[in-house]
Amino acid sequence: MIQTIIIVILTITIIGAVSFIVWMLVSKSRKHQISKAIKAAKNERKQILGNAYREINDLKQAFEKEKQFELLEVTNEKQRIKNHRLEIEKDRDRLDLKEKRLESKENDLEKRAKEYDKRISEIISLLEEISEMSKDEAKELLLKKVEEKTAKELSTYVKNAELVAHSKAKTISDQIIIGAMEKYTTNVVNEKTSNIVKLPSDEMKGRVIGKDGRNIKAFEQYGGVDILVDETPGVVTVSSFNPIRREIATRALEKLIGDGRIQPVKIESEIEKQRLELEDIIIETGYQTIRELNISDMDIELVKLIGRLKYRTSYGQSVLMHSIEVAKIAGAIAAELKLNIKEAIRAGLLHDIGKAVDFEEEGSHVILGVTIAKKYGESEIVVNAIESHHEDVPKNSEIAAIVSIADSISASRPGARNNTISEFISRMTEIEKVGNDIPGVNQTYALQSGRQIRVIVDPMQVNDTELYQIIEKVKEGILKTVVVPGEITITVIREKREIYIIK
Repeated sequence: MIQTIIIVILTITIIGAVSFIVWMLVSKSRKHQISKAIKAAKNERKQILGNAYREINDLKQAFEKEKQFELLEVTNEKQRIKNHRLEIEKDRDRLDLKEKRLESKENDLEKRAKEYDKRISEIISLLEEISEMSKDEAKELLLKKVEEKTAKELSTYVKNAELVAHSKAKTISDQIIIGAMEKYTTNVVNEKTSNIVKLPSDEMKGRVIGKDGRNIKAFEQYGGVDILVDETPGVVTVSSFNPIRREIATRALEKLIGDGRIQPVKIESEIEKQRLELEDIIIETGYQTIRELNISDMDIELVKLIGRLKYRTSYGQSVLMHSIEVAKIAGAIAAELKLNIKEAIRAGLLHDIGKAVDFEEEGSHVILGVTIAKKYGESEIVVNAIESHHEDVPKNSEIAAIVSIADSISASRPGARNNTISEFISRMTEIEKVGNDIPGVNQTYALQSGRQIRVIVDPMQVNDTELYQIIEKVKEGILKTVVVPGEITITVIREKREIYIIK
């Protein structure tokens, strides 16, 4: 037991001795490290202070250099300001000198102006004495001369400008119209207020007349037409101002002649039969027309009226074919001008729709056409095109103007219409009367169906500056009183001659 205690004590002693030794060794190492760190810190402190002193010295030198540079700049700027002040003082002295000179010139000019006014007054007084005219009278005369000269120059300028504009517009419009007419051509069938029916022989004339003329009376009663039987061999004439009745009676007479049995009962029956057949033809013609022109959404009654135009003529021109032609030309022109093509075609087709009923109802075909178009819901543009194509009202759209142009083209082209001699003479007389009624006009001549007009004026009454005014008056008079399809050229001639015969 004692040994064990001794061993424990020895063990504890040894452990304590070892621990003390270890502690002593560690303590010594720490002191050495601390001493070493302190020494390193002192060295680093010296290095940092040295760098700081060097950096401060560098900054101080840079500051001194910058300070010297700025002082130099300030000195230079002061010198520039001083020089500038000296220049300003010199300029001020020069301006003062110029101002004195200008003041002297102004005084001199004022004296001269007074002398000039005085001299002008003396000259005016002298001129008044010489010319025996006052200042106001001379002024009025001068203004009159200036006005005459200005009027002449203005008239010439306006005329030249109009000629240039007309030339350019004519070139462009000709291209558009020619292009439109090249695309569409139609054959015009010339019809009249009477139809000719051929007979197989002259013996058939007696059957057409009937006993005591009862067959002719039946035609007049049931068909509303006149049957004219004259000495012309092999034909009879069906006459009526109503084209529908005339067509029905013509077809009925042709059927009866082919059958050979002509009597009042058969006449009544055949006329009714042909009336029903013609209604179907009229409807089919109307639909065929709108299909040809690619028109849709049109009232059936309006389609029937279009079909009726097939049997209506104007100046010998088929109104349906004329309307189709106008529609196609109007559509082509609208296409060239980037306008509404469908509306132009529709307005062109319906522009003469009033002629489908003007032989049955009172009123002009324009008024009747407007009433029909409004009744069947046509647009305002179409209604205005119908109403304005004869210049009865102003045109409210480009479509209306196009329709009017297309109407003139269709009506005025060669072979479109058959005019009588009396109508031609009447038109020429009206044209010449328009020019002859103008003061200062000696004589007016209408040439080439009214498309060329020569106006000869009295040179003692009309001067050169008034020639353009004469043209305007002739133009206005013709537009108001005469309808001539196509373009009209007006030429005013002023000529003065002195003739002396030596014997």
